[in-house]
Amino acid sequence: MFGRLKTSQKVIIEACLVIMALIWLYPLFQGVRKSLAVDGFKNYYIVLNSPRINILRTVLNSFFISISVCLIVTILVALAAYAFSKMNFRGKDFLYYALLICLTIPSASVMTPLFFTIKSLGLMNSYASLILPMAAFQAPFLLMIFKNYLDTVPNDIIEAAKIDGASSFQTLVAIILPLAKPALVNVIVLGFINSWNEYFIPLLFVTKKNMYTVTLATTFFTGTQFQTPEMVAQLYASLILMTFPSIVLYMFSQRYMQEGLTAGAIKN
Repeated sequence: MFGRLKTSQKVIIEACLVIMALIWLYPLFQGVRKSLAVDGFKNYYIVLNSPRINILRTVLNSFFISISVCLIVTILVALAAYAFSKMNFRGKDFLYYALLICLTIPSASVMTPLFFTIKSLGLMNSYASLILPMAAFQAPFLLMIFKNYLDTVPNDIIEAAKIDGASSFQTLVAIILPLAKPALVNVIVLGFINSWNEYFIPLLFVTKKNMYTVTLATTFFTGTQFQTPEMVAQLYASLILMTFPSIVLYMFSQRYMQEGLTAGAIKN
């Protein structure tokens, strides 16, 4: 697209992108700067060895929850996207758009009935109370991404597989998923990042310290009794540590994510 633009237009677009990038990076820069105030990198050491919270347990909790959500969502989204994109059945369009309508519903609006449902099932302070809602809230958006990508895969490939005797499941596993690697990476990375950064669901369903996630661990460095410069620096250090895995994961998967997110945007 940029190849058809004049030099002046390219400069304007790139300048706007740089400005937008600086706006988004400024809070992160401020967080790093404030986390190094007073005691420098010692703040990170204090957070990692804080007696108020078992940071290793919170990290393991977040990893287990995020990976579990990724597995559940990836399996469900892959099966559903393949069905909606490549199969014909009664009510397909209605079901698909009904799922997309869920994207317009704020998650906070269903938290009250969800809370009473989780409580009535006896799932409070359990991994299931965190994994299942996170997977449910993320599935519609990730389904849309995966289906849009599968729409770009030629149907002739599937027809050839059927002629060779492959079942629908074999076609999905052996042919479609390898071709849809960028979309698959998108689903996995976004599922992990959204689960890792989730704050409201753990806050609502978890009260025991041994079930805390990394987002809840930061609450141990907040409060009126912690408003000293040292404690403020430690709070920012905990926030930076919390975001670090997501940033690293995105950096290594950026190329696939860009390709997966833009698939289907331009029709041939």
